[in-house]
Amino acid sequence: MTSFISDQDFTTPAHARVTADVEERTERRESSPAPFLAVVFLASVWLVVSAVPIGYIGAARYDVFWGDTVVGVAVAIVTMVRMLRPTPALAWVTAGLGGWLLIAPLVLQYGWSAPTANDLAVGLVMLICTGLSAAS
Repeated sequence: MTSFISDQDFTTPAHARVTADVEERTERRESSPAPFLAVVFLASVWLVVSAVPIGYIGAARYDVFWGDTVVGVAVAIVTMVRMLRPTPALAWVTAGLGGWLLIAPLVLQYGWSAPTANDLAVGLVMLICTGLSAAS
């Protein structure tokens, strides 16, 4: 059983403990993948919301609409899990879904259209930011 007193370090002077804590926080802040994960999360939200302004449903492309919606929700969930509990292995899931966005126009044969440009742009952003977040 521990108490507050037993958890304290009385052998190191207080000014040295404070300096060590500040240096440790600075190191964690510099290597944080949070900004990149925030961009991936926002890109996934855009992927879900973009069906309205781009007009997937008006073009009768329900396969594109549902594909982007499912990928966007999946990436948002995985990214939230990565933000709350940093797990580098989940970067592969996000990279795979971003890769799917790059090849989906070929597989589903969108043709060159606004959904194609949207999927390529969001897929590239996801892959780049996922790579940068995994590296840091």
